[in-house]
Amino acid sequence: MHTVSLIIAIIFCVTTTCVPAKTLDWCDPILCPTGGKHIACNNDGTLHKRCGHDAKIIDLRPYRDLILHGHNSRRNFVALGLLPGYYPASRMATLQWDEELQYLADLNVRTCIVEHDDCRNTYRFRYSGQNLVGISEFKHQQENITEVILKDLWLWFREHKLTDSNILTEFKVVGDLEKYGHFGEFVLDRNTHVGCSLIRYTRPEYPYLHIYNFACNYATVYAYDVPVYATGKPASKCKTGRNPKYPGLCSVKEAYNPNY
Repeated sequence: MHTVSLIIAIIFCVTTTCVPAKTLDWCDPILCPTGGKHIACNNDGTLHKRCGHDAKIIDLRPYRDLILHGHNSRRNFVALGLLPGYYPASRMATLQWDEELQYLADLNVRTCIVEHDDCRNTYRFRYSGQNLVGISEFKHQQENITEVILKDLWLWFREHKLTDSNILTEFKVVGDLEKYGHFGEFVLDRNTHVGCSLIRYTRPEYPYLHIYNFACNYATVYAYDVPVYATGKPASKCKTGRNPKYPGLCSVKEAYNPNY
């Protein structure tokens, strides 16, 4: 686990020589321009006392491909115009895994409460987005992490029933944003990277249940009055071509600016 002393060294390479440009840390106020404390500032990763004695961080390394496919297959479905009520997307990114975003998502789940961080930005991703969900399973059932993850992803994606392309074309707050904002984050075309974490714990008032809190941090977040994704012929504006596995998405080489 990273400690509070975690420092990111930004390295610039000129020809064959690499030199440190600047040393940066999680408590740098530039990361949180709107105020609030960064989730990683002075955070050594200790589990919150509410987590209880049996709390366990689930190792997601065996499930990264599952999480990425769960995102990208649905993004592809939307981008191709196959989801009723939604226009196709002309330049939607393929999500890739990011260790730094995973680290910050991990700090969130270690609070054992489904609550967004005041600030989770990084030097690469200045407006990082976040999806959270918590579910429970009976302890007497055999644990199936694959099913837990698939259920979590579906809970976010099914919010598509509560909105439509007319709202996402120029993202506006209609009703309770919390009811469909996860879907907006899920299909944000500029989202290039994601990192997730999962914790299992028991609440004293429900000793027969395992609680699973799942957090995914993303490269960027939707902005009001800015389209969640640009509509048009699927992948027609991809400068580096389509992703052969997900033909509605751009290739992983496509460059985006997440810090618009």
